[in-house]
Amino acid sequence: MSKVIKIHKTDNVVVALENISEGAVITVDCAEITVKSDVPRGHKIAIQPIEIDADIVKYGFPIGHAIETI
Repeated sequence: MSKVIKIHKTDNVVVALENISEGAVITVDCAEITVKSDVPRGHKIAIQPIEIDADIVKYGFPIGHAIETI
């Protein structure tokens, strides 16, 4: 079972389905991503670089803007 869920194909974040430790490797869209810090269940993980003022996309819609590079 996957540790994360990508809700919509255009999302640039996934949601942790369980606590994920720093250094864990998750697979999203056939790409492996190394988690940079501990992520509690229910929190988001960026799956691509997100620049300052860029949209954070979840559910296929912007849910906020980055205040720093992610």
